[in-house]
Amino acid sequence: MAKKATVKYENLVVQYKDNLLLTTIGDVWAYYKINPFQINVANIEDKRQYKDSFIDVFERLQKYDDVDLKLLPQDMDLAGRIQGTSPDWADDLRDVAEYYIGQEEVNLLQSEFNPAVIDTFYIGVKLKNTSVGDDLKDKVSFVTDLVLKRFAETLRYQFKLTDDYFKRYETMNDDVLGILRPLNAEKLSEEKLVGMLGLTYRHEDEQTLLKMRDTVFDLSHTGFVERIADNKTDYFTHLVINLPDKIQFLELLPELQSFKFPIEAHIKINYPQRDGWRGLRQQTKQSKGKYRDEMKDAYNTNEDSSKRSELNYKLAKDLVNVLDDKNGFISWSIVLVVRHAELAELKKLVSKVKTRLNTFDRDIEVYQPTFQQEQLLYQTLPAVALGVFKHWQQFTTIPALAELMFGTTQTLGANTGFYVGRVLNLQKYRSVDSAVASSRLLLLLNLVISNKGIKGAKTDSPHLALSGDTGQGKSFLFKILLLHMAMFNTKILYIDPKQEVRRWFMRALEKEKNPYFQKLIQSFHFATLNANDKANLGILDPMLTLNEQSTEDDIPDVMTLINEMLRQVRSDSKDILVQTALNNAIQLVCSRRIKGEQVGTLNVFDELDKGSQAEKDLAAYYRSIVPVTMLKLAFSDGSTDSLQFNDKRTILEVTGLQLPQASQDSRTYSETQKYSIALMLALGKYLEKFGRANPDEFTLEMIDEAWIFNTSQAGKNVFDSIKRLGRSENNALFYATQRVNDSSGEGSIGQFGQLFAFDSVDDRPNILRQFNLPVTKANLRLLEDLQKGQCLFRDIYGRVGKVVIHSLFDEWTTALKTVNSNESARLEEKYG
Repeated sequence: MAKKATVKYENLVVQYKDNLLLTTIGDVWAYYKINPFQINVANIEDKRQYKDSFIDVFERLQKYDDVDLKLLPQDMDLAGRIQGTSPDWADDLRDVAEYYIGQEEVNLLQSEFNPAVIDTFYIGVKLKNTSVGDDLKDKVSFVTDLVLKRFAETLRYQFKLTDDYFKRYETMNDDVLGILRPLNAEKLSEEKLVGMLGLTYRHEDEQTLLKMRDTVFDLSHTGFVERIADNKTDYFTHLVINLPDKIQFLELLPELQSFKFPIEAHIKINYPQRDGWRGLRQQTKQSKGKYRDEMKDAYNTNEDSSKRSELNYKLAKDLVNVLDDKNGFISWSIVLVVRHAELAELKKLVSKVKTRLNTFDRDIEVYQPTFQQEQLLYQTLPAVALGVFKHWQQFTTIPALAELMFGTTQTLGANTGFYVGRVLNLQKYRSVDSAVASSRLLLLLNLVISNKGIKGAKTDSPHLALSGDTGQGKSFLFKILLLHMAMFNTKILYIDPKQEVRRWFMRALEKEKNPYFQKLIQSFHFATLNANDKANLGILDPMLTLNEQSTEDDIPDVMTLINEMLRQVRSDSKDILVQTALNNAIQLVCSRRIKGEQVGTLNVFDELDKGSQAEKDLAAYYRSIVPVTMLKLAFSDGSTDSLQFNDKRTILEVTGLQLPQASQDSRTYSETQKYSIALMLALGKYLEKFGRANPDEFTLEMIDEAWIFNTSQAGKNVFDSIKRLGRSENNALFYATQRVNDSSGEGSIGQFGQLFAFDSVDDRPNILRQFNLPVTKANLRLLEDLQKGQCLFRDIYGRVGKVVIHSLFDEWTTALKTVNSNESARLEEKYG
């Protein structure tokens, strides 16, 4: 027969105010929320620092006797986090954004997790009754209030103590908060406190305690509890954890958080009385003497129990030494709660927990008490101390508790935004699917907030960098970002030097008939710079970026860039007089340009013709190369219009480019490769112009193969100019390259708010340094274990972790391809 939980074990809480709970036995508990500390993957120093803080906090809490720790997975309001970005969606693609971001991403993820959750950490501390004041009148009033309260509860009257009663605990409440600050704690709001009180009863939004507890718990299912609230039924069970003797580096809580389904953890802690005739020290000394005598008797009689007696004596002796030390000693228990709507499915989840934890550490014991589920239900409630039940307790020092890593998380990314993948633990996953299936930590990105001064962010930089070897998933992620950003109110310029985006997008349009996908892809304007098209001649000339509004201060950058472009045509002249003449000619033409004359880079050759024979020969050489190669795109006489970007989403291609490999020695570059680099440098100047055009409009440049800009000082100057736009010009730069160091030039590390790094065999030490991770064998192995689609990620809050990139939509996956598969490749995977 179903029965209410209040039949045998009455819920102690009878009133709440702010973050305080009052119980029927007169105890007042204060509850706080711990903002979890993000542990960088494989960073032992971060973990050590957190444990030190944890130990210090719990040493200082000794005077409060009882503590309640809770890990509670709660509905993360995924719809609100994703759909809340709608004010920033593009007006012309609002229906597309509503479909993909507002509808499909939410529905697909919610159907998988039912619902998606986020881990929250709470700590409750039982405050001392002595805090009511030393004045006799205060004490009398306190006793009278409690008598009235207990009498009222006995009669079930809704007697309510005044706010003045709770104000008596204000000083102690603040004192505890001060102790907890190293754990980034804050007082729990009354709304959150009510939600925590109602969680067990499935009434998180109910304000009245009696209505909140209007839930029936049926204990007829052996080892399980059926919960019936508002005509909805689900099931849960309590699991008791017995930890091994050695728990150094156990890190149990992160392991519990890594389960695909949510698990609650309730840790009840008591600081036992040490001194006095009933104190633990006296009891331990008596046990020590008892076991010593047993050990002597066993040795004298050659009994088999001598080893056991010797062990008991050793343990008692060690405990006496611990209790004689000033460090905290605690008794505590861990109870897990697993829930599911179906009893059969819940039994499967319990089996997974037992198997996984035993695999995690074979000495961990997981019990599912058959006939104590009601008792455990009561023990997990807020404001219930460990002392109520003596079962399943463990006795350790505080450092042992710290090894569990309570209050830590591996969460990464933004709190709001669109979905791009999952956050992973340190295990090795062979495929994207297995990695995704292992994690419930969603990776959300909100790339239009990075420069808005977000509280807690380590940087206001909107820039984002991707690095890694070819074939690791870098381009796949880059295009996921492109498609998402296209649905936001952002003006985009995407540079595609490999001319692959149009090809794959067009093939996807032919295959995928989803009308929203069709509209999204068709919103991109493809612009192709073809050297054989007369309309494109001179369109990339850096000289055209100067005009009458320019000043002499704008000349040096253009001058350096043109010099570098010409250096790709012909190495520096060994004749210093000729090189000086070239510099003067470039500067002169630049000066004429800002005075309003119609001149361009081709006019530099005219100036050289006015000089010595060597200068005339140099001009003739340039004229023999520039007009008959792709370089004619970047050299003009000033009569043409410069490159313009009037469309909202432009993907710019340059035909005929043959870029060298990032690892290729520059001395082996072919002529075509040199010319291709020159054009990319010229294009960089227009990226800067694009970013400066309208500070009131959020602009985004996306550059593939951006390592090209690091091949020369001129390229670095152009790239640095683009990066400096950033927040001041309401501009963001996303770029993909092959080596992580391409984003870590002098003074540039802080210019990148977010960083993805896929594995690069030859670059692993640099990757670790860039993420502020120590270069150790374990961390190098971490990078080695990264499979396709997996990478390291640093978010705007400075948090670092391992993630897997994931596309929810089949039509997007088709469009994001970079290579075709074939039957042989599929056969290889089949037997892999």
